[in-house]
Amino acid sequence: MNKAQLQSEEYVPSHVGEKILGVDTGKFFYYVQSGQITREPGSPKRNARYSVADILKVKEKRASRRRNRKTIHGVIDWIGVDDVLTSLQLDYRVYGSEVFLADLPYYAERVVRNPHVALAIFDSPKRERILAYISLLPLPEPIILEVLHGERHETRIRTEEVETYERKGGYTLLAESVVADPDHPEQLNTLLKHLTEYWCEQYPDRYITKIYAQAESRRGDILIQKLFFAPREDLAPNAHVLNLSRPGASRFIRHFQQCIEEKRNALGLQEAPW
Repeated sequence: MNKAQLQSEEYVPSHVGEKILGVDTGKFFYYVQSGQITREPGSPKRNARYSVADILKVKEKRASRRRNRKTIHGVIDWIGVDDVLTSLQLDYRVYGSEVFLADLPYYAERVVRNPHVALAIFDSPKRERILAYISLLPLPEPIILEVLHGERHETRIRTEEVETYERKGGYTLLAESVVADPDHPEQLNTLLKHLTEYWCEQYPDRYITKIYAQAESRRGDILIQKLFFAPREDLAPNAHVLNLSRPGASRFIRHFQQCIEEKRNALGLQEAPW
């Protein structure tokens, strides 16, 4: 669709809007869900059309932001007590009032108990803004299954139930939060790379057996599919698991498993512990 045709249209399908903005489906619907792009009144949810005027406003806003953006020298580190508020600010920036969170002390207690539950990319050494973070809670598997099955909300996980990584052996993890600033979605790839490196370093003393996740948004669902988690519809329609005893399909998981294999061979171990 050329410029003249675009100007004559009031509403366009989502795939046209994505092309205009140069974004993927997840990013486009972030702008829809955050109210920046409105849907045509009365149009069905399936095959809906979206305001061209709004799309062009977002396009200009993105272009202006790129023109004014300063070079970001990100700092990757674990979220500490002083960073918890900054991580919650990112949650509200991305999800707005839709996000359901516990109070600040609840999350602060977790990072005191286990300082390696949430890895983040900060915009600078001053740590004033988080661009993305991934929170992986080490929990006994029965507790994770309770959460995914809806028997209790994840904000009802008690601090003492979170494991500390003091013991040797295998851990099951719950991917509690995976959040990225909409202007910096690429930072999640960076975090995933650092997390696989961290866990490869821990082997063979500590290792991951399974990672469970629950898709709460379109973007979360896309990330779960990208990492090839397997559905656990017996627990919930949006519940998934990544069993690391199985060959990985995603490049991140293959890279991680290759690292473990190389370390296992170097140490002369007979087989992977899981």
